[in-house]
Amino acid sequence: MINSLRKYVFLFIVLNLFIIQQGYAQDKNNLWVIGIGVNAIDFYPSQKVVTDNDDGKSNINFGGPQILATRYLVNNLSVDGLLTFNQITKYGVYELIEKYTYVGMDINFRYSFIDTTKDFTLFALAGVGYTSFNPETIWIGGTPIKFGSGGTLNIGGGANYWFSDTLGLNFEALYKSSVSEKLSSHFYAGLSLVFRLKSKGNARWRDCF
Repeated sequence: MINSLRKYVFLFIVLNLFIIQQGYAQDKNNLWVIGIGVNAIDFYPSQKVVTDNDDGKSNINFGGPQILATRYLVNNLSVDGLLTFNQITKYGVYELIEKYTYVGMDINFRYSFIDTTKDFTLFALAGVGYTSFNPETIWIGGTPIKFGSGGTLNIGGGANYWFSDTLGLNFEALYKSSVSEKLSSHFYAGLSLVFRLKSKGNARWRDCF
C-alpha cells in the first residue's frame, strides 16, 4: 500500500511539473517553489545492543522519493514543507533483516544568508517534524530495541543553485532530534530538482529566493 501511494504521489508531482513548464501562471503573491528528489537517512540508536556488525560499513540508508515545497514569506525568510520516503535496512551499526518503511513529515523555517537575487544561495533551517515507521519494533539478536514513530526538533542548513529562472538544484541537511522515547535521533540529507512557479507581470521568482 505504501509503495502504491508513493507511485501515485510521484506521478502526480511529475504531471504538475509538466503543466507548470508549459506556462502555468501563479498569482505574483504566491511565491512557491516545488521539487522532487532523493534522500539519505543515518540513525544512531540510543539503546545499544552488543553485536559484531560494527565493521566499518556505511550506516546510511539511501532512498526516495522526497517532495519539497517552499513558500517565500518576507525578508529572506521562507517556510519549507518536506515529505520523505525511505526503506530502513541499517539502524546505526546494525544490519536489519527486514526493510522498515520510513515516512518523514517536516515543516522548517528557512533563512537565506546570501543575496537572494543570486543564482547560488546558502540558508539555515529550523523546525519540527514527525517520523512514522511501519512496523514500530525491530529485533536484533532476539532483543527488541526502540524503533517507533515520534516527533522531532530539526536544525540544519542547505543551498540552492539555479540553472535558470525556473529550474534549479536544492540540497538540505538536518539533524532531527527526537522528542519521543520510541524514536532515535538521526541525520537526514536530501537532494532535489526544484522548479519555480511562474508569476504574472514583471515580478521575477529569482528576486524572491
